[in-house]
Amino acid sequence: MTKITEQFEAILREKQIPLAKRQIDNGQILYNGKFQITKQHALPFGIVFDKEEGISDYQIVYHNLAFVTNFDKKAAVLELLNELNEMKSGYYRICLGADGEVYMRLLSRTSNDVVPLYEMLVTGSTIAKAVMPLIEAAAGISKPE
Repeated sequence: MTKITEQFEAILREKQIPLAKRQIDNGQILYNGKFQITKQHALPFGIVFDKEEGISDYQIVYHNLAFVTNFDKKAAVLELLNELNEMKSGYYRICLGADGEVYMRLLSRTSNDVVPLYEMLVTGSTIAKAVMPLIEAAAGISKPE
């Protein structure tokens, strides 16, 4: 465990945020969790830390913002994602995967002061919650009331 991940885990304990932790093949540390959007819907996310000391790269990914199943809607979804990336996603990028998954990710770098990283994590959940209805509408996804 690096000083960076120690500091991150201290914030998680302080904020009482339960995340699953595991080391992945290349020595990086992965934390997985779920952001509760509604009582019925939780948005999975992951944070990966590089294994460097002092200054380390990290990535935050919010998965399953939506799934494009009707690929006739792909152009409309991509147009919206471009607009959201220009105007509403901040440091995050909203992407369309080859399988139709719409996800949001942030690549950045942190030092031992991981408070800005935590703030970016919280900000990401707020952005995801705000853009999901727009993406679902563009993809033609209707949610039960």
